[in-house]
Amino acid sequence: MREHKKYKVNRDYRLFNKTDRENSFRITTALIPAAGQGTRLQHLTKDQPKCLVDVNGKPLLAHAIDALEANGFRRLIIITGYKYEKIDKFVEQYETSLEIKTAYNDRYAVTNNIYTLWFAGELIEDPFLLIESDLIFEREAISLMSKPDQIALDRFNSRIHDGTTANITSDGHLASLNLSGTPVTAESLYKTVNMYSFSRSTWKAVKQAIKSRLDEGHTQAYYEQAIRDLIRSVKIQLKIADFSELWWDEIDSVKDLDRVNRHLAVAPIL
Repeated sequence: MREHKKYKVNRDYRLFNKTDRENSFRITTALIPAAGQGTRLQHLTKDQPKCLVDVNGKPLLAHAIDALEANGFRRLIIITGYKYEKIDKFVEQYETSLEIKTAYNDRYAVTNNIYTLWFAGELIEDPFLLIESDLIFEREAISLMSKPDQIALDRFNSRIHDGTTANITSDGHLASLNLSGTPVTAESLYKTVNMYSFSRSTWKAVKQAIKSRLDEGHTQAYYEQAIRDLIRSVKIQLKIADFSELWWDEIDSVKDLDRVNRHLAVAPIL
């Protein structure tokens, strides 16, 4: 079984030494923020975090780990919070070639995902892939996100999508993020999948933007707001990874979980 370490931040160290950096053209490190309480899953998260809810026979987190391993990833950082000890126990027992480390965010109950991502900034400075913990997807999806400075997007469908949308440029880059509702008329409208990859320079800019918001007291904000502002000011550039032909889903509620389980019953992830 591989090495497993738990970290509580506010120390001056990095998980991965600068001499162990990956080639900037191929990302092999992933980050999964899994600090939230998952209250919309009702009784299913009373005694466990959302990422450990059973999905078609195994925990949601296991699906992500298996997908990362199948695509050549070597390291995974998980930011924990609610019921963190359950994630620690699962990681210690789960067989995988990935080097997995967890870090406990003790402010998970009074902050939003912008703080969780800032917290991760204390732990990683190399290029990495960010995956939200409530996502499930075909394993092929990870292969589209193995290069830095990308955003995963799907063609927007008003019948099944809500939340943050995006517009793209003619050359396939992110033009804008729409966090406050879907534009009535918009060409090239996409739905965000909540999966990003960052180069060192882009991650540095994102961390600075997040810090500025936190310094202003916006601990309940979303990290997408920081990314949106950086795109507006042309301080970063993200190329789209088009997920329109791939299956993916997000599990926020019992209804979502039922839908995913029905899909996987007839089209399991291989």
